Amino acid sequence: MAIICGTDLTPACRGALDVARALAAQRGDSEVVLVHVAAEDDADMEAARAKLDAQAAEAGPGVPIRAELVVGPVDATLISFAETEGSDLIIIHATSTSGTLGSTAERVIITTRVPVLVLRDPAPWLAFARGTQPMRLLVGIDESIASELSIQWTHGLRRRGPVEVVLGAVYYPDDAAEHYGVQAKMLVDRDPEIEKLLGRDLLRRFGSTDHVVARTRRGLGRIGDHVVELANEEKVDAIVVGTSQKTGLGRLGSVSSVVVHDAPQSAICVPPNAEIPTLVAPSLKSALVATDLSPFANRAVAYAFVATPEGGEIHLAHVVDHDAAVDEGEITRQLLALAPNNVTRTVQAYVVRGDDAAIAIAQTAARLGCDMICIASHGRSGLTRALMGSVADRLLRATRKPVLVLRPG
Repeated sequence: MAIICGTDLTPACRGALDVARALAAQRGDSEVVLVHVAAEDDADMEAARAKLDAQAAEAGPGVPIRAELVVGPVDATLISFAETEGSDLIIIHATSTSGTLGSTAERVIITTRVPVLVLRDPAPWLAFARGTQPMRLLVGIDESIASELSIQWTHGLRRRGPVEVVLGAVYYPDDAAEHYGVQAKMLVDRDPEIEKLLGRDLLRRFGSTDHVVARTRRGLGRIGDHVVELANEEKVDAIVVGTSQKTGLGRLGSVSSVVVHDAPQSAICVPPNAEIPTLVAPSLKSALVATDLSPFANRAVAYAFVATPEGGEIHLAHVVDHDAAVDEGEITRQLLALAPNNVTRTVQAYVVRGDDAAIAIAQTAARLGCDMICIASHGRSGLTRALMGSVADRLLRATRKPVLVLRPG
């Protein structure tokens, strides 16, 4: 898969071409495709062709350059060309001033299925590709699929050379407190308890701690502004963000739009439908099993032990109403007795108080940092299900974690 380098034929695009060739050489690619998109009413195609060929020739020795002159609307044509070529990376110089590529970079990143590197300073990329210094990246993470793809894209880059990673997340205390089931202590200042939980989850989600740190930021405005601030504080070379690919007014506050427009660093924008292989698979080292202590619900416990490896953690939970008068010690004993004999896993039991069992289970799993949830569904149907609902159904909507549901025969 070739790297596509967009050019508006100005000297500023030379840095983008140099980076494209350096990365291509590092990857072992056979060529780089240098693309100029001309307007349909361009009066002098021959002059554009000559400038394009000259820009390719001036690049000097290295990975071969295939120069392509295509005609059409800049953003749509560049995207279509990259997808036709099967490219896995588009590089555009951010300081292009002709009003062509520079003015359409944001439109490209909100519609393409190919990751886009909006380049500002070529030096860090050239040094990384040539093996003379590590790249330092800030990876902005939220709960979107695009963030998951950004993580895998970063792992791919780390396989080609040394990369120092800063995992960044912006949180709002009330939302984060609800997610973890803790009390929001501070609405303006940073919340140490929430930040500790978030940092733990960022590292677990990335799947590696080698040259990786987690940084959180209390949100007070646009998330994109906080991401840029964090990038400046951490002195990173580039920012990796997923693109929500919003349109209309929704796009004005999108993280990728703010980063591309305002950040002094290069930006790598990864779309939610990019074809990026999973290089680091999620680990399932801990599980939360929720049971109402009925015989059928208790059967979910065994599945949790199957799903987690030896040395993992199993958390057994039973939910009761906030004001329920129960013997928590006896319930805890019953929960621990459900663990199979001769298992090499850490087992802990909890009595969780909450008026909505699904939300209480989701919050407990988040607070404990469990990788998955196991639960049995009693399989209600018809009017009973319509009136009472299903804990399993509500849990699937309340949690962001994988849920294993044991259904009745």
